[in-house]
Amino acid sequence: MSVRDADGPIRSRPAIVAAACALFVTTMVWRFLTFAGFSNDHYAHFALAQQMLLGERPIRDFADPGWPLTYMLSAGMWQLFGGAMSVEWTVVALSLAAGAAFTFLTAYKLAGSLWIAVLVTLLELIVYPRTYSYPKLLVYAVGAWLMISSVERPSRRRLVVMSAAIAAAFLLRHDHGLYLGVAAAVCVMLASRGDGWRAAFGRTAVLTAATASWLVPWMLFVMANGGLVAYFDRALEYAREEQSATTLRAWPRITLVPGKPLLGLERPDRPLAQVRWSPSVSDAERLAMERQYSLDYVRDTEDARWYYVGDPSEANIRALADDPRAAATSNLGRVSRPFWREFLAYVSPFRLAPALHSPANADAWLYWLFWGLPVACAALVIIRLRKNVERWRGELAVVAGLSVMTALVNDGFLRDLLRDRLADAVVPPALIGAWALGLCWGQPWRRRAWQVVVQLFAMAAVVASVGASMQIGSWSERIEYAGVGDGLEGVFDRAHKSFDLLALPHRQHAAPPSRVALALMPFFAYVDRCSTTSDQLIVTGDFPEVPVLAGRAFASDGVVLGSWYSSARHQEATAEELKSQPPLFVVFLDGVAFQARYPSIAAFVRDQYVSVAEVPVDGSGTVVILTPRARMPASTDEATGWPCFK
Repeated sequence: MSVRDADGPIRSRPAIVAAACALFVTTMVWRFLTFAGFSNDHYAHFALAQQMLLGERPIRDFADPGWPLTYMLSAGMWQLFGGAMSVEWTVVALSLAAGAAFTFLTAYKLAGSLWIAVLVTLLELIVYPRTYSYPKLLVYAVGAWLMISSVERPSRRRLVVMSAAIAAAFLLRHDHGLYLGVAAAVCVMLASRGDGWRAAFGRTAVLTAATASWLVPWMLFVMANGGLVAYFDRALEYAREEQSATTLRAWPRITLVPGKPLLGLERPDRPLAQVRWSPSVSDAERLAMERQYSLDYVRDTEDARWYYVGDPSEANIRALADDPRAAATSNLGRVSRPFWREFLAYVSPFRLAPALHSPANADAWLYWLFWGLPVACAALVIIRLRKNVERWRGELAVVAGLSVMTALVNDGFLRDLLRDRLADAVVPPALIGAWALGLCWGQPWRRRAWQVVVQLFAMAAVVASVGASMQIGSWSERIEYAGVGDGLEGVFDRAHKSFDLLALPHRQHAAPPSRVALALMPFFAYVDRCSTTSDQLIVTGDFPEVPVLAGRAFASDGVVLGSWYSSARHQEATAEELKSQPPLFVVFLDGVAFQARYPSIAAFVRDQYVSVAEVPVDGSGTVVILTPRARMPASTDEATGWPCFK
């Protein structure tokens, strides 16, 4: 069987499936080559999963922040297949790859064009969502695909399948279920308009009732372990606190980069080189050498600086490598590119209007694009509904539902720091963007001149969106990290390093998720030597990786006593629990914020605990380790001189 693209050629179903599989594999490979460890925030999933594996029960023993299935999935995989990072990475990568495949299939149906579907799917790859955001891509891609299935060939069975997806989304994170559920209800109701409002409300009721029935076992579990009212009270507090802490302080704005022309071409960036300057080099000397060797500063890492090299001549590169003031260099061999890569760099459309090329403008462009698309598509749906123009059954109902979904996702996800949030919201706008592009390049319009004008604007928007996505996803840096610049040899070398990293357990020191974690590595080893696995700790800052790397359960009601993981309104109950079962360690960070937010718990710590060590953190102050005054140590740890409790 075959279907016709909006752009002309006939595509067979095997070809579409092959393209979806290719995007699936590409996503898996790309996430493998660019894997550098899990981020600090991902460890919140790990900490909750570890809490279960250490015998604690959700809701009864610790607060569920509203995403039970996410950490239960991690716990189950951890229990079945071990604690290597490859286990969680497999969950993440498979979910992201499946999300890409379903995005492609849905976008193809919406746009009627293979190249448009591939384009919007690749944007997901480029923008590079964070690992712990995998449900945000999987849920909305699969949900959108099921919405099409539910209305194109409606049946009670398809509605039940749709309801199962909504229930699963709710359990992965409650707002996912809410957003998907509302969008699906709008879609089903609008698709049923031809059968009368009674049928429309009836099918929506079936969808709602079926979703509720899927959630009955979870509701019974909650009722048996503390009650629904108490559960949602804490979940809503968590959501409100996160929302308050991450609200955008100002609307993103497009601004011109000083010193660069609006009309002109930017010099093409060369591959990055790394230089570690000798400790004896002063800042003034370093600046002089950067000018001497045409080095454009990009960023700092732990022990070196990254640069673009403006002068890639062999003489300049050799002089830099031989300069004794440059203690170490790397990637200098990549700076001189072959002719074909140099040519592509010069003809790239992303060199246009250099005054607009900045990270802030990339954020602003995508932010307003994400908000503009649902408004524009909703308007187009209304116009086409009035004209009764539909390319396939349920098309306008699906787009209406997706427009609602996009608005809800934007409102829930696009917060501060905006740079970190844009990738989370990419699927819904990508899908309705694919539909809009399909209208531009589909059937010829009666006013051909207007269509050409719209296509030109659409092409400009696509180019700007790809460029902004490359900024958001740090594309050039990830290309370098993946070893692509060194050809197959570099890619294979990167693959070996990824294999080695993924073989390590979550409690590893090769890729610590933060400077605090790196500084606390001696403490984690000390915890193994001088405490038992039944001993617990609390952390007074937003570092959920600490319980995981320590291999110990957290004693607070949430993972950490930070911005929003634990309840501030119910801290008296937490303080009473801590008094009855005092944790062995308090990892004390960000003391001012902790004491202001949790005064009752801070008073307990101040009265009952004493400092035994201070651990300096490079560029981030000091971490204080405290133990109970009343608990006598069994001995002294030889390696650290700290008290040992076993």
